[in-house]
Parts: sequence; C-alpha cells; structure tokens
Amino acid sequence: MSGLRVYSTSVTGSREIKSQQSEVTRILDGKRIQYQLVDISQDNALRDEMRALAGNPKATPPQIVNGDQYCGVWALLGGEGSVVGGLQ
Repeated sequence: MSGLRVYSTSVTGSREIKSQQSEVTRILDGKRIQYQLVDISQDNALRDEMRALAGNPKATPPQIVNGDQYCGVWALLGGEGSVVGGLQ
C-alpha cells in the first residue's frame, strides 16, 4: 500500500483515544497533508493489520503508517511536526 494512512476507530468509549484521533487529524489537516482514514471498527482484519504494522499486538488507534513504514503517533503528538516534516 502507498500513501499516508491513519488507523482510527469510530466506535470507542475511551475519551483518550477520541482526543488523540482528533489531534492527529487536526495536525494533518492543518498542514494540508493528504491521508486515508482507516476505520478499524469496520473489520477485525483492519485492526490486525494496524497491530502488525505497529509491531504491537495490543496497539490502539490512532496509528500512522506511510506506505508500509510505521510512523507511530507519539512522535507527531509529542513534537508537533517531527513526523509531519518527513511527510511533506
């Protein structure tokens, strides 16, 4: 697969996950970076794909992948622009 993908979920009871997903999309939209939003709640295979790419069987959304390269999410949130800078 190619392009930037953000794995997220439309079904969660976690306020933290909702907040992180909103922050990731806000940053990417603000930088006008195109991405595909992948909703893992629609198919368990998508959740398994996200976890395999993250290398963590317990990974939760949001997770960012550029092509087949896992980018994570904390670098983006922790140092705003640190992952984004490499994506422009």
